[in-house]
Amino acid sequence: MAKFKIEIDSETCLGYKECGLCVSACEESIIIPDEKTGKVKVDKTREINCDGLGACLDVCPVGALKITSDSGFSCGGHSGKPCPGSAVKSFNRSEQRSEMLQNKETESELLNWPVQLQLQLQLQLLNPNASYFKNADLIIAADCVPFAYPDFHNNLLKGKVLAIACPKLDDTKDYMLKIRQIVEQNDIKNVTVAIMTVPCCSGLYSLVSRALNGLDVNITKKVISLDGKLMD
Repeated sequence: MAKFKIEIDSETCLGYKECGLCVSACEESIIIPDEKTGKVKVDKTREINCDGLGACLDVCPVGALKITSDSGFSCGGHSGKPCPGSAVKSFNRSEQRSEMLQNKETESELLNWPVQLQLQLQLQLLNPNASYFKNADLIIAADCVPFAYPDFHNNLLKGKVLAIACPKLDDTKDYMLKIRQIVEQNDIKNVTVAIMTVPCCSGLYSLVSRALNGLDVNITKKVISLDGKLMD
């Protein structure tokens, strides 16, 4: 596995008192307040636990953070280097399929429409008052997950109401309010967040966690690898 390093531009950083979003976003408690400078710093004793998903990158409003790895990628900040989430990859897929799967169309498990959280043309595509949300189990999936994970319908979506979003490409400023409205108004107790193993994607889990802070709700994170595997 790659060894990840977190770099913080102290001049750009707004400080943990004014901002501090990266401190709460880091599940491994690697980024901590720096009492001497008022900024944030890396706890070097815990940096080995960095998973490289980059939840801290997505919440930093000024791009003061950067993650690098021994494998050579750099993501975040203003380095100008390519993000691993946009790197070109190809996967070898077996052309052989078992006879029982040939000519068999998989049944959809989609329970609702629309599914997109993003506000487009001032239209609220997902209405928090929609009847299908009432007492439902909710899954919020990054856009790429259903394409990458072949068993998405059977293993993740079945029995749940779906919302999809892209924390990198969408304007997420209204996401937190809408997610909280959906869960709070409909007495939803279980929310699954499905993301990909790329730094920009982890921001969706952080966003949902912050949106639902203080509510009596169970949040489960599911992570899908770039070659379509459900990670442990």
